[in-house]
Amino acid sequence: MNVLDQEVLDALQREEHCTTHLFEELWTGSLEPALDIAIRHNPHAEHSVQIIARIVEEFLSEFPFREFLQLHNEVKYDEQAAKLRTEGNKMVDPKVKRLYEAVKLYNESITYTKPGSTERSLAYANRSVVCLQMHRYEECLANIRLAREANYPARLADKLDKREEQAKEELAKSNGKKKKKDDPKPELPLSFPGHEHMPHVAKCLQLQQNEQYGRHVVTTRRLKVGDVVMLDTPFVKTLHDPLRHVRCDFCHAERPFTLIPCEGCTWVMYCSAECLGKAYSQYHRYECGVMRDLWRVAGKCPMTAVRTVACALGTFDDDPDALQAHLDGLDESQVNGFTMDWRTATPKDVYSTVHVLSTNQERRPFMQLVFMVYLAIILHKLMLERTELGPRSRAKPSIDKLLFDLILRHVQVMRINRQFLSFYEHRPDRQRFQAKEYGTACYPLVSMFNHSCASNVRRLILRDGRCAMIVIRPIGPGEQLFDSYGLHHFSFERSHRQKGTFVMFNFECSCEACALNYPTLNQIVNQQSRAPMPMADAMELCSFEEALETHDPKLALEVKAKLQTDLNRRARRYPSGEMMLKMFNYDFSLFVAYQYTSESYKYWKYCNP
Repeated sequence: MNVLDQEVLDALQREEHCTTHLFEELWTGSLEPALDIAIRHNPHAEHSVQIIARIVEEFLSEFPFREFLQLHNEVKYDEQAAKLRTEGNKMVDPKVKRLYEAVKLYNESITYTKPGSTERSLAYANRSVVCLQMHRYEECLANIRLAREANYPARLADKLDKREEQAKEELAKSNGKKKKKDDPKPELPLSFPGHEHMPHVAKCLQLQQNEQYGRHVVTTRRLKVGDVVMLDTPFVKTLHDPLRHVRCDFCHAERPFTLIPCEGCTWVMYCSAECLGKAYSQYHRYECGVMRDLWRVAGKCPMTAVRTVACALGTFDDDPDALQAHLDGLDESQVNGFTMDWRTATPKDVYSTVHVLSTNQERRPFMQLVFMVYLAIILHKLMLERTELGPRSRAKPSIDKLLFDLILRHVQVMRINRQFLSFYEHRPDRQRFQAKEYGTACYPLVSMFNHSCASNVRRLILRDGRCAMIVIRPIGPGEQLFDSYGLHHFSFERSHRQKGTFVMFNFECSCEACALNYPTLNQIVNQQSRAPMPMADAMELCSFEEALETHDPKLALEVKAKLQTDLNRRARRYPSGEMMLKMFNYDFSLFVAYQYTSESYKYWKYCNP
């Protein structure tokens, strides 16, 4: 095994999923020698997906991969539902009093229940108890209604009736009191007029192409720190595992007290029947049977790839032939999200902009390409075995090929074009708010920005799921806008960044931070301890940090305005310690002012510390 193969394998192992462990066993066993023989006999085999797929398929057919990966069909059963509900009851015990944890356990219990079952009705009823204790009277009444609809046992009806009466009384009292309204959150509009055909992108942005950078975004005017130049909407998004009993899997709204389950799987929950219906019609019918295993053995990017394929099928009215005809007639070189008229664009047009995103297939190290093919084969098999696509593919082999081709394409697309969605959550153990990921998404236009380890724009996920592109360093007319793909010099030293961009994104970074070896934030902090900045500057930074720690959006906007002025006026000092620390606080001010903050901090007063 050469050094590059070892680096690729190390990167895969860090993903910590069963599929990577199985691949390691196959690769270091006999898969690598078999592929070497194929390449020696056919010089083009190294770039032939068909040959690689055939050999990997043969190995998997002789290997008990389902047993190795512990793949099982989705089953709803009362025993597991009862067990989880009992665990939830323990959290409600006054000696424990972890009510928010109880709600999440009741929600997980509900996912294992069948429609109209006693277990489902009991879980809803138990959730209503917690709602009452947490003074969430409307949600309490909603759960009582759900419990009755699920055939709540007649012998326990008196309990439910009394709880309903109490909730109505408390709700009437609370409605009579003057409630303190939460201050409206500030909006974040574009800083300039948008293109006529693309209202969500500033008119000064253009997509250009050359040999050095490929497709890249430039500006026709000077941009200042704080300018908002794009508000992109995701084509596809997925909710991460830890939040599936807290948020709606379709709209991602935080609704832990009223979530309802998918009737086909034990994985996703929805805030309403409307979201459930939309999810099923748009994509979930093609992923329902595979989601639990897919998240467990493969993780975020492969799951997002499968949902992208499912969305593509849904976009073409569940007609694979229509999708194939569209792709056959698609001139990928002519698909340009910056010239498309977004005012009249159909979902099919939007999918085209995602379909043509870079896969880096030709630039991948051979071992990494083999892994992508191997992963696509497993996902393909699961979708054929557990969804309606199986019978349709057997009846028409062209559907089988289309499905595999789409899975392989989007597994590679999502690996380099996905963005992580985040929000702020209060950590009572630390008495502060902390950023946390809640999902993965793919934004067609955001994906056009190239990487720099010293980026001049940054992504900001807004409360409605859109992605804002905000200028964080001044940019001159004709200059390129650079995003960071998660490898910023603030966080990582040059050697780590360059290895990361090569293994993950298949290019050698030569940005200004790499060329000039910019310092990390930790290095700057250490330098400050040896050579402190002027007292006035240090005190100003402390005041910014104290204001932002309150997590007050109004204070954050004040800090943001002051920092924007400094970052624009003193831009040439970058990357001095003062500028880096101010940019760090500027990032924080954007998060506090515009990102979603979980309401969970309100729940802790009802729980034991």
